[in-house]
Amino acid sequence: MNTLRWQFHDLIIEGNADDATLWQGWLESFGSLAASTAVPHLTVTFKTVSAVPAPPNRAPDFQQGDLLHYFVAGDRVIAHFPRYGQLHLNLADGTTQGQVVPAAGQTYAILEDLIAISLSPHLRRRGKFLLHAFAAAYEGQAVLLVGGIGAGKTTTGLSLLNAGWQLLSNDSPVVVGNGRIQQYPGVLAAYPESFAHFAAMAQLAEEVGGGNGRRKISITAESIWRKVWLDEAPIRAICFPQIENRAEHALTLLPQPVALARLLPHAVEQWDKAMIPRHLQVLRQLVEKAPAYLLHLAPDVSTIPQAIQAMLNTKAPQA
Repeated sequence: MNTLRWQFHDLIIEGNADDATLWQGWLESFGSLAASTAVPHLTVTFKTVSAVPAPPNRAPDFQQGDLLHYFVAGDRVIAHFPRYGQLHLNLADGTTQGQVVPAAGQTYAILEDLIAISLSPHLRRRGKFLLHAFAAAYEGQAVLLVGGIGAGKTTTGLSLLNAGWQLLSNDSPVVVGNGRIQQYPGVLAAYPESFAHFAAMAQLAEEVGGGNGRRKISITAESIWRKVWLDEAPIRAICFPQIENRAEHALTLLPQPVALARLLPHAVEQWDKAMIPRHLQVLRQLVEKAPAYLLHLAPDVSTIPQAIQAMLNTKAPQA
């Protein structure tokens, strides 16, 4: 069994895996964090099995289509992936035991999802709430990019890093109280054509992607920019990008209730009913601390940072 502990803000996380591919995924995903020898607060263990274990013999308490089913019994939760395995979470003692098939470590992005799902309920109980977003910082102030697949979130984030911004998270920044954003580790993942927009990434993307534009590739941010990671920053703005057929980028201010409603599908896990009130409170603090905008994206990705920085340099408006 491969084992390592990492310093994650004020927590120690221990990761374990009995499979070389799974273990390599752990190392790549958490490579931006410092190793630790302290006693862990949270422990996640992945063991390989030949077939997906059978789910409990009852209807799930919550499900996301045929991808993920949750079975909740007090502090014990089973996250059942019909294609990849099961996670057994003990919320009382901060542990997750995973039984996963080899395909979980061989399929793009699945391992990072398993790690996040293994950790997020434990983190919520320690005041840390993951948000599905790209988070970068300009002059020590965080901007969240929130949107679904194809909205332009990752390409926008890459444009900011290419312009010298710092990275808080590619996919799951941590929202804590009073509108602060903390780093969550991970790799940069996008289609090769997204990386190809930027000179610093174009050659590396070609080498890794092999010119196959329909297959996403993953690259560690620190392999491109040595000191790109930032540990924590106050929120300055929330942007909801959307790709449009227009000449220039533009931003439209959103009312706070609209911004909150747009955040909810990317944040709250409905099965975890005990934490929903606190989760909503943290998200409300977020939209109260920072203005939210629709980010209307034009084709020229090189000018996105200037458009966002111009917004940041103005006095924060009231929605």
